[in-house]
Formats: sequence, C-alpha cells, structure tokens
Amino acid sequence: MSNRTKTALIIGGGPAGLEAAIKIGQAGYSVTLVEKEPVLGGTLRKLCSSFPRWENPQELIDFKLQQLDQLPVVRVMTDTVVNAAERRGDSFLVTLQGKEGSNQVDVDAVIIATGFELFDASVYGEYGYGTYPNVLNSLEFEEKLKEWTAAGDKPEALQTVAFFKCVGSRDRSKGYPYCSKICCMYAAKQAGLVKDLFPDSKCYVFYMDYRAAGKEYEEFVRSVIEQKHVRYVRGRPAKVIPEEGRLLIRAEDTLMGIPIEVTADVVVLANAIIPSSGTKEMAELFGIKTGKYGFLDSDSKSPLQAGDRVFFAGACGFAVESLGAQYQGAAAAAEVVALFNQAD
Repeated sequence: MSNRTKTALIIGGGPAGLEAAIKIGQAGYSVTLVEKEPVLGGTLRKLCSSFPRWENPQELIDFKLQQLDQLPVVRVMTDTVVNAAERRGDSFLVTLQGKEGSNQVDVDAVIIATGFELFDASVYGEYGYGTYPNVLNSLEFEEKLKEWTAAGDKPEALQTVAFFKCVGSRDRSKGYPYCSKICCMYAAKQAGLVKDLFPDSKCYVFYMDYRAAGKEYEEFVRSVIEQKHVRYVRGRPAKVIPEEGRLLIRAEDTLMGIPIEVTADVVVLANAIIPSSGTKEMAELFGIKTGKYGFLDSDSKSPLQAGDRVFFAGACGFAVESLGAQYQGAAAAAEVVALFNQAD
C-alpha cells in the first residue's frame, strides 16, 4: 500500500492541530484537518502577544498557514464538526458535518486537538463577573488588548487594572483543585502589555503564589515586576464593589499582614482552564478515556495515545502554553507517522 493512501484525521486547528497536520503532511501522508470555526488558529488567534518573548501570535499562525498551503496532501475543512465515528478494523469511518452538508471519510488514525475552555467565573459572585461590565476573563481582556494595540484607540481614563489569579483553580470549594499552569505567565504578560500601552497606569496582580517553571519564565515575570513596575500583592481578593463607575477591590496583603483597598477601572480574572465541550464529545465518539476532570487521558502505550490509533495533543489533555501545544502536536504526528510506516 502506498503511504499516500493512508489518511490521518486531525480534529481542531489550533497550534497543536496545525503542527500535527504539517508534520504528517511533510511525511507524505494524507491529512484531513477539521476545524469547527471559520478560520484556523484556535485560541492562539485571540492572543495579543506571547510569553516569554513578546512575539506576535498572528505571525506564527501566518507562517503555519503558509506551510499548510505548500502541502497538497492536507485537506482543510473549516466550519466543520465530527458527527459520528465507526471503527472498522484498523480504520475509522467518520461523518463530518459542514455548511455544505455531511460527508464520510475513511481514516487510519485520529489526533484530537480540541483545545480548552475557561471556567465560568460567575460562581464567584463576590467578583461580579457577568454582572459588572468591567470584570473580564483573560480571553475577553486579550481582545481588548488587541483592539487597543491595533487601532491605537485607547481609553484615556484607564488608570488602574487589577488581575486576580487562580479563579477556579486550586480551589476545592468553588472550582478545581488543580493548578491551571499557564495563568501566572499570561497574567504577567497582560499586565506588562497594559504598562506598555498606558505607561502612567497602575497594575496590581493578586496572587496566592506565582509559578514560572519554564525556560526564560522566571526572568520574564521578574522583568514585568522590576522593569514595568507591576505590583504583585500576595492574597486572594475578598470582594469587588462598584463605586462611581469604577471597581473597589478589598483584599489582604498576606505578606504585610494588612487589609488593602484598590480602586480599578478593569478587573481581569485568570479563570481555570477546563476541557472544551468538543473534547467530551470526541471522547464519547471514539470511546477513549478521560481523567477525573474531563481532560483526555493517555493509555500505557504513549503519553499522547488515548486508544488504538487515537492520539491527542494540546490543551484537551491539560492546560498548556502555545509552544507546548506545538511540541505535543509534533509528537502526536510522529506517533502517527511511525504507525503508518510500520504498515507499509
């Protein structure tokens, strides 16, 4: 059998799915890349900048799309979802639903890269998410940062922005006990961007502790604190109260042992990373395991293998930064290429 007759189905066109499609396509195998949104890029497309090197995520997406364009063996299907999957020996008959109707494809391996969603912070009534318009989650604030950066149309009255970390993470009572891993870094990035855009503004990051375990990560956070003058306050805020169009934050600085009040124009919540609804659906369709909190779980064969001929990459397995998602996409692709090579 020619290697070009074998096809991998990749579900999700974010950084993990894009990388997997490119690597399998470069190995000469056919790929069907399915993305539910009208465009590729996933969450990466929504970001204003990246850590730890302040790079433009759109440039990475554009480069990956250029690579895809050079691979005729990769078929991209946007505005498309997976409706059904039936195992047939060493392959799957998969039903795809798009704007033009449904069609079926035979595939020899599957990589699930369905990304993540953010925990609904409205359960923290004391923070006013969903009630006060100036209380935003991290992705909503990324959209604001992109608008301010691109158009230069910045609010003149933005004086103070406050960031709350671990909203739904490391909280057994209202959220989840696990650490969402990437929040410390993107909160530092967002605070640094605010200081770049509004040099006279004040930024406060309320934290339990910060975790910067990655190459250049600690240096990145220290530069935000020391060079951009973002103030880190150790303590979980207790209450957000609307006050004359702004937001009064009551908290305790646990290092100083004193209560503090900060009045902010915007409060940004670092919500917990949770599995996307698509992740649950794909787990059911392909009969694969999920862990306690709904992330895809690996079997004993490989850290990125969820079942026979079914692999996964990116945040559907657990919270991961964009670069880590790319690494996992490449690793899952290597598993599929090795599988296809064995069959030749």
